[in-house]
Amino acid sequence: MATGTKEIHFEAHIENYLTNTVNEYHSIAPALYDKGLCVIPSEIIAFIKDTQSKKYEELAKQYGALVDIKIVENVANNITKNKTLEVLRNGVKDRGQKLDLAYFKPANNKTPEHEEAYAKNRLAIVRQLKYSKRNNNEIDIVLFINGIPVVTAELKNALTGQNHYNAIKQFMQDRDPK
Repeated sequence: MATGTKEIHFEAHIENYLTNTVNEYHSIAPALYDKGLCVIPSEIIAFIKDTQSKKYEELAKQYGALVDIKIVENVANNITKNKTLEVLRNGVKDRGQKLDLAYFKPANNKTPEHEEAYAKNRLAIVRQLKYSKRNNNEIDIVLFINGIPVVTAELKNALTGQNHYNAIKQFMQDRDPK
């Protein structure tokens, strides 16, 4: 078998491409993922502090030292209740503050502030993400926007006799039913 043909090499290639060629992604250690809340808390908080500092400060006055935990729990609960896309599109409300959780690409360049906001989205890649508290199953690659998972990829290699059907089967068998 040729060198560099294992799944781990493909993962590394994807990560390298996204972080060094596309230059809009950064790598996150899998340990930063909160399995209970299904988000990366540090990314959510960093995004909110960077883009909505006044709202964060208002929430800090109300929540005190628990502000980060409360914001992340609220985001996670809203994702569970309203689904990911709804939360990314419409944000969440928290004690009188509406927090945006993503900024979409503006349709034109007539509003520079929208372009600046869009550029502040935090795109991240996590490799070998252990997503469950019940087992040690891993997803090969997960892409996040501002700490919220939006894409999962289970990689397979035809050179080792696997294909997309194997990936589908693995997703179905490994999922963590609640």
